[in-house]
Amino acid sequence: MSGSKQRFHFRGAVAGYAGIAMDESPSDAALWLEAVSGTESSFGVIYDRYRRLVFRKAYGRVQDVHDAEDIVAMVFLEAWRKRSDVRFVDGSLRPWLLVVTVNVSLNRQRTNRRYRRLLSKLPAGEHAPDASTTVHDRIERRRSAADIQRAMTKLTAAEQRIVELCLVEELPLAAAAAALDIPVGTVKSRLHRARQRLRVELGATLSVGEVPS
Repeated sequence: MSGSKQRFHFRGAVAGYAGIAMDESPSDAALWLEAVSGTESSFGVIYDRYRRLVFRKAYGRVQDVHDAEDIVAMVFLEAWRKRSDVRFVDGSLRPWLLVVTVNVSLNRQRTNRRYRRLLSKLPAGEHAPDASTTVHDRIERRRSAADIQRAMTKLTAAEQRIVELCLVEELPLAAAAAALDIPVGTVKSRLHRARQRLRVELGATLSVGEVPS
């Protein structure tokens, strides 16, 4: 891997790298600095550290194992493609990866909706199984999650990112702002609007604080 001559926007990366104690695990910023300098194993450590988190977040949105696995691959590919622009929050890559996961998941959901619309226009085979039955059963088993997902689609993409970070992942407002590279005040206002919309959509079914991952 190359890229040592590129300009890196690492918030506190150098400081984090210099301050690593011998008996502590290296910070994400330190590992990333090593990775972009040519140490491939350091990128592998980052991947192992966060692939379960990314998969869980992706699966929570798309409800499909294969799609979630594809999203994991795309998230880390996107991370490496934009390796000079990643943002660290207190030396951690977690908030930024969550943002990228939501973005990639939104794209996959849009693609899946287009695909389903296309399939709905095609005549079903004489003995083809009714896929809607499987989908219906899955929704019945996850009614609360389905209500949340439906409500989430009413939010803008920007509001969904903030809900994921602040309500689902319970990150501090400052950490979400740093990951999204926007002012804390913007996070607060968007989160307030998102809460109001979710309350309207969910009604008495769930409280906003009960939004599951």
